[in-house]
Amino acid sequence: MMYFRSLSALSLVVFSCSKGPHPPGGEGEDEFDPGVSDSPDGDDPHDDDEPSDDDTGEPPVEAPESGVEVCYPGADGDYTACFGLVDHTPEMGAAYEYPEPFEGNPQYTQPLRFIDLTLADHSVDLEANFALGELMHEDKGQFGLYQVHAVESLQAVREASGGPLFTHSGYRNVDYNEGVGGAEWSRHMYGDAMDMHSETVGLAELLSICEDLGAGFTKLYSSHVHCDWRDDPLDSVFFEL
Repeated sequence: MMYFRSLSALSLVVFSCSKGPHPPGGEGEDEFDPGVSDSPDGDDPHDDDEPSDDDTGEPPVEAPESGVEVCYPGADGDYTACFGLVDHTPEMGAAYEYPEPFEGNPQYTQPLRFIDLTLADHSVDLEANFALGELMHEDKGQFGLYQVHAVESLQAVREASGGPLFTHSGYRNVDYNEGVGGAEWSRHMYGDAMDMHSETVGLAELLSICEDLGAGFTKLYSSHVHCDWRDDPLDSVFFEL
């Protein structure tokens, strides 16, 4: 079952050092992303498996198939949770026109392929405890991406925390990110970030777990922790360098 709640992100308390060049500050100080669900991991985050229009109310964009697919570990860890990708096209509009890479850092390269979320089953498990709809959702735009290594890292954080994680905000397209006060080069737009809190450990401990497990950047808010893997190599299925 889905249910909604409001989240408020206040001032930065702690953040980790990350390799550069990265934008100063890392992520937005006053982000407010209400999300689409506050279900703990493992619950079905999407009541309706039928494809629907995105949150703009406009008919879905018909993006060309890329002939490339991305495969996630899935519930059994056998990497059979696969999705065909579509190529980026100008018809996707400003929501998918990314800023130029920050100081030339290729980690901020424009994604070239996406999952069409209007055609994807949001209930499919990408990892043992995380369904697609918890990491990217068509209510935040028709197209999305979440890097495989970031899903694997998120599962490792979950296991180290000893219990369910509540995912607040995963992938955001450019327009959605701006609308919730995200940083210009927020890692949410690159599919390797998650805002979350734990059912079993406090925020400070959850932040430490992320750092211990190799997160490139962390940030502590009043209601959640931001963890991302900005220094890990980009998944080539979504990016070409």
